[in-house]
Amino acid sequence: MPISISGSVGDSGGQNRPEDVRTVYALFNKMLSNPLAISDQVSNELIQVIMAFQSSFLSRPDGRIDVGGRTWRELIAVTDDSGTEITGSVGQGGQNRPSDVRIVYALFNNILASPLAVSDQVSAELIQTIKNFQQPFLSRPDGRIDVGGRTWRKLITATEMPDTETPGGGGEPVDPVDPNAEINVGGTNAAWIAYHQWNESYEAEFARWVEQLFVDKKGSLAACLRNPEGNSLYSDEDRNNNLFSDCADLPYLLRAYFSYKKKLPFSFNSSISGSRYSNNNKPGSSRSFLSYSSFSRMARTISNSVHSGFFRFFWTMEKTDTFLCQVNRESIVPGTVYYDANGHVLVVSRVDDDGTVWFVDAHPDNSLTEKRFGSYLSRGSCKQGGGFRRWRHQDVSSSGNFTLTNNSTSPFFDEEQSQCQDSYEVDGLELDYHQWVKRMLATGSGKVDPIKEIQQQLTALDQALQDRVASIAAAVSHNIHKKTHPSSLPYNIYGTEGDWEAYSTPGRDARLRAQVREMFNLIKDSVSAVAQGDHPYAFEGTAADLLRQFGSIWQESTDSIRIGYGDSSGKTVTLTLGNIMERLFLLSFDPYHCPELRWGDVDTASCPDGSSKRWWYEQEQRLRNVIDTDHRVNTTLDWGPVNTPDIDVGALLELLKREYS
Repeated sequence: MPISISGSVGDSGGQNRPEDVRTVYALFNKMLSNPLAISDQVSNELIQVIMAFQSSFLSRPDGRIDVGGRTWRELIAVTDDSGTEITGSVGQGGQNRPSDVRIVYALFNNILASPLAVSDQVSAELIQTIKNFQQPFLSRPDGRIDVGGRTWRKLITATEMPDTETPGGGGEPVDPVDPNAEINVGGTNAAWIAYHQWNESYEAEFARWVEQLFVDKKGSLAACLRNPEGNSLYSDEDRNNNLFSDCADLPYLLRAYFSYKKKLPFSFNSSISGSRYSNNNKPGSSRSFLSYSSFSRMARTISNSVHSGFFRFFWTMEKTDTFLCQVNRESIVPGTVYYDANGHVLVVSRVDDDGTVWFVDAHPDNSLTEKRFGSYLSRGSCKQGGGFRRWRHQDVSSSGNFTLTNNSTSPFFDEEQSQCQDSYEVDGLELDYHQWVKRMLATGSGKVDPIKEIQQQLTALDQALQDRVASIAAAVSHNIHKKTHPSSLPYNIYGTEGDWEAYSTPGRDARLRAQVREMFNLIKDSVSAVAQGDHPYAFEGTAADLLRQFGSIWQESTDSIRIGYGDSSGKTVTLTLGNIMERLFLLSFDPYHCPELRWGDVDTASCPDGSSKRWWYEQEQRLRNVIDTDHRVNTTLDWGPVNTPDIDVGALLELLKREYS
């Protein structure tokens, strides 16, 4: 924020307003080995602490801290939370090192109306405070703060947030005054000065910028922004860009960055009523570029506060940052958001002429991957706001008040609920949602070429496997597989925090299986449709002809698509797609397992995992059988299906070959 006081604090000459006094106590307790008892009143002990602190830089310490004075500046400098870190977990079941515990007390005391009594020990009151803090974003608050976990990131953000939105501008370098400026909103206290309002021209430029940014996609958002060849808005300040982004942050950070560079207004929902998986979510408070002293501080707040629930609104809800939009080539452009109601968010990076939509997808480990639109992505319902969503236009007045377009005035608002239907009929053909989207976005006839379709699906599957290699390698490089396995799994393995959030792959692996199922269904449905004669496919031959081409492509791909991973001994192991398909339901999502088990090799002698980890591997089989995830339930070891789903593409091809030979 930065933290501030409204009046002097200290000896009898201080104004000593209660809220200011509590702030000073909390700041000193961040660095004192024996914390002070926090009070609304200035104690003699506090005055002595102030004087002792002043003695290092004042010749005549006076025991008082003035607003903006030398003592205040020195105190902020040594207690600045931007560099504060804990070295171990704090709370229920945590490591609870005294220095870490004091940091957590101090951070909470910056935001609590009634501060906690600071101690080296974790109290029941602190644990309950952590649980209360976790309630809005964790389905099962655990009362513990892990290093780098979601609770830690949100706590750091909460202690930064300003209490008021004061129009201003500045912080980081801004452009010279634009001679064509329409507005001039901002000053020395805001992230930038806005000179222009959003319009259709800027929307089109935003789409072009997003598309170009990800043509040569790098491993993270920060790396993409540091690439001057891809980032047309690149400047010297981007050389040290270190933005962190997971899936829900990505659309917000892209929009914010573009607004910053083009000097456009930007506001966002900073809170919601609801959670990632609840229904009836409602937008809460909003903040804007006027609320922060720099773009980087605003971006950090976004990264640590926004989650997928910020897109989960009933389709007619107003005052949301995005809205459910029409599906056509004018509406679905780069920068458009896709909300998967299972709790995942992606950003459109391009749309091909045949209607194929490509996304960029950000992950909790800060990596970026490319995804292809397909049935593995859930839509949910209009009640949940699932599907394609566009940004609302926003204007800012000279006084800093923001106006967002409502649904009726938002271009491309899906007034007819076209994304909410159970089935679709186009040119007399029955289509599901994913087929309909592709048909609506295609130029020309819109008929699907099944050969091109399976080739694209195989390319996407290849990319997903390569991304999985990188994800598992990250876990291995951090020695997660060498740690003792926890005594239990998270309440929900698809939505948690800490090492599990960063390095496990249950959601990624379920989407991998869903991609295989999508190929299985394409082959089965298209061959059957071609055999019947009236079909939505761009194919002129017989079912047997189509089947032969499918078989040839599959046989070639099972050998040509390969991955390589390092086993526990450091040796590189190569697996073909054929190998992986044989062990598709054996791939471990558990980051505490050896690399061999992560890749489904249960027989190798190189894996050092003992009986405990092997027990966990065996018990997790039903969870490995899951294709359609659910972030709302307790994913116990017996939650998934007993039997592996039938999505064996090779076996299907053999079966159909006998049927149509």
